[in-house]
Amino acid sequence: MRVFRLTKTNYINDLSGEGARLYSGRWNRRGDALLYFSEHLSLCVLELLTRMDYEFLAADYSFLEAEVPSSLISTLRKPEIITEKWRNNPPISFTQDYGSIWIQKAKTLALKVPSAVLPNESNILINPDHKHFSKVKIIHKRMLDLDYRVF
Repeated sequence: MRVFRLTKTNYINDLSGEGARLYSGRWNRRGDALLYFSEHLSLCVLELLTRMDYEFLAADYSFLEAEVPSSLISTLRKPEIITEKWRNNPPISFTQDYGSIWIQKAKTLALKVPSAVLPNESNILINPDHKHFSKVKIIHKRMLDLDYRVF
């Protein structure tokens, strides 16, 4: 499966999950390393736009495209089974606990979850400490080139 990751250019080579470990996210508690990818580059951009002021969106973002073996990805199709409030912002501890437990069990390299921003599309969570992390293949890295109208 092809997946995309968008980040500030100076962090494009950092696949440690350190940012999520330090600050937590919707699907992980602080202290648990995790990489957030999306199934489409456009979803990465949409996710970014929901959490940033446009005045700070500069031309210093890059993306990478990677390939993850589908056999190493499990899918959470209906997060509402976990809790009806899974899309809350800030994220609730229930979704963070779910993701952190998934990280610790390490049964699969990646977990496909619906995007809270656009639930018909998916984010792909990748455990950088999983034994099969080396099977994630980087296809390419590029600077993000957004149309000026986005600003």
